[in-house]
Amino acid sequence: MRLSFTALLLGSFTALSAQSAMTLDQAIAFATENNQQVKMARLEVEDAAAQIIERRAFGIPQLNGDVGYNRFLALPVTILPEEFGLDPSTGEPNPNFSREVRFGVRHNITGTLTLKTMVFDPSYFVGLKAARAYRDYTAQELVSTQRTVRYQVIDAFLPVLVLRENLANLDQNITNLEKVRSETQRLYEEGFAELLDVERLDLSLFSLRTERDQWAARETEVLNGLKMVIGWPMDKPLDITGDLSGFLVAMSDQDLSDSLNYQAWPDYRVAQQGYQLARLNERLNRYAYYPSMDAFANVQQMYMGDRFDDGVWATSSVAGLGLKIPLFDGMLTHAKVQRATITRQNTEIQISLLEQRIDMEVRNARSAYTTSLERLRNQERHLALAEKIYQTTRVKYREGIGSSLETHQAEQALFAAQRQHIQARYEVVQAIYRLKQALGH
Repeated sequence: MRLSFTALLLGSFTALSAQSAMTLDQAIAFATENNQQVKMARLEVEDAAAQIIERRAFGIPQLNGDVGYNRFLALPVTILPEEFGLDPSTGEPNPNFSREVRFGVRHNITGTLTLKTMVFDPSYFVGLKAARAYRDYTAQELVSTQRTVRYQVIDAFLPVLVLRENLANLDQNITNLEKVRSETQRLYEEGFAELLDVERLDLSLFSLRTERDQWAARETEVLNGLKMVIGWPMDKPLDITGDLSGFLVAMSDQDLSDSLNYQAWPDYRVAQQGYQLARLNERLNRYAYYPSMDAFANVQQMYMGDRFDDGVWATSSVAGLGLKIPLFDGMLTHAKVQRATITRQNTEIQISLLEQRIDMEVRNARSAYTTSLERLRNQERHLALAEKIYQTTRVKYREGIGSSLETHQAEQALFAAQRQHIQARYEVVQAIYRLKQALGH
């Protein structure tokens, strides 16, 4: 399954490289595999799985082999007592006796096999359980990180859409204003308009083109921010597709009124898993008061000789038990248990604080959604009214019963209403995703 999923992602990467534009869902899918934070979180899961194997190894019999070779360049000297040099019959010293003697042989080869295993250790199973709990903890952290990155992608993706919509709106306004300027120029040449009317339109066009250049200059910066979040190479071009209207999906009544489900939050599940780890750590430290026992067996074969063809092989073996009984450690274990208990209590407080934060974020997100939605409705009415006023002033100006100043003011009001309408739509989309995030989606 993992292989097929990886192959699918590689295929997706190739397809994305060939595509001219990337959707939000594609950006999120790409980030899920390529974002640096997600990669590190995935490595943490793998490391936790390896820790389980490491912890389990302590309870499995360990077999070790050892081979040693000694070549005595000069055999050790032993000094004998003077009594050894006395003649037994006369009791006189033997003049040929030397107190310096050498025991041993030149070559010594030793081969040893040692088997050691745990017989009893109450902390072993708790430690193994803690290692498995830590693996679950890192798995939940991975889910939480993926969720965090998902909303980071959304936060980086939406400004690009806002920028594109503002550019498109400015392009349309510039095109329309150029037509009006051309008409006004002809009227001026025919004596039906003043030069001031043309100059006002030139000023408006200059302002629009300057504003468009400013928005266009920001496009590279905004796209680079998106590349950073999803893990896209900075030196490769990236284009996206979509519009804010596609994300304006009303939230359900349940999302706006139902009671909270803390378990829907990956962060909350991480905190609960952290609490389980704290409890296991407390138990693990308490077991340091208990005795533990190991068993061992040792088989050794040794070759001894002055040459390799006249030596002697000797075999020895031993088996036994080792019992470790904690008696007094200077209050070290007591302090560790105290600290583990404090950590568990802190974890309980952190969970309570997280619940309060979730409550606050949901309340604020629901309020922000309702407020932004109402503001969008007002901006839609405002935009419609601004368009109507602008069209009316244009007709009046053409018919000679309206002034160019009145038309210019209506035009500026329309441009402002358009910008405010785009911003209001953006804020609603933001509020929708903020509410989804607050609800744990």
